[in-house]
Amino acid sequence: MIQQKWHELHADKRHQPRYPSNDLVSFVFRNFKSGDKILDLGCGAGRHVKFLAENGFKAFGVDCSENGIKAAQELLKTYNLQADLKVSSVDDIPYEDESFDGLLCYGVLYYNSKEVIEKAAKEIYRVLKKGSMAYVAVRNMDDYRYKNNEKKSKYEVIIQESDKNRSASCEDGMQMYFFDKDEVQRIFKDFKNIEINCLKTSYANDSFADENFVVILRK
Repeated sequence: MIQQKWHELHADKRHQPRYPSNDLVSFVFRNFKSGDKILDLGCGAGRHVKFLAENGFKAFGVDCSENGIKAAQELLKTYNLQADLKVSSVDDIPYEDESFDGLLCYGVLYYNSKEVIEKAAKEIYRVLKKGSMAYVAVRNMDDYRYKNNEKKSKYEVIIQESDKNRSASCEDGMQMYFFDKDEVQRIFKDFKNIEINCLKTSYANDSFADENFVVILRK
């Protein structure tokens, strides 16, 4: 279901963002050096893979959508950049143990079930080198989607959004998994250090907002 939905969305250029997250960019420049191997897990149309490749990092990308990977390949080709891209899921990362100096997962995990997220956390841990770091952005319970939709469970919501002017309109009908700090700690319990920060983007004179936890992990 989720794979097919994103396959359809990534075929539409409206859902192929080109510019990287400023917060993610700052994290990368603070914590990694040129030549480091960094994986973008759930790379979509490739905006963060492009950012990595053009700034001297060895860039890798995984996404469940073939259309997403194709769009990422086309983006890289346009700028004569190189990256290793693969079609796969977040809970089955197609790389060896301790392959990466860093990992990015921006706005991806919460589109999956609890079981898949738990497996993905173990996969993230597995492919990171000892002492290396990951940046993971997940939705928290202050996000307007959580507040405005019927709860399937404490953490799971079925998104109902018909307003095309709202950021969740393309997510209508999707199941989404939201986090509180306790759930972040539980999911990523294998990591040596877990730092949790908030990232909010509000719209329409602050009448509604996307709210995320930015989770910084160290193995």
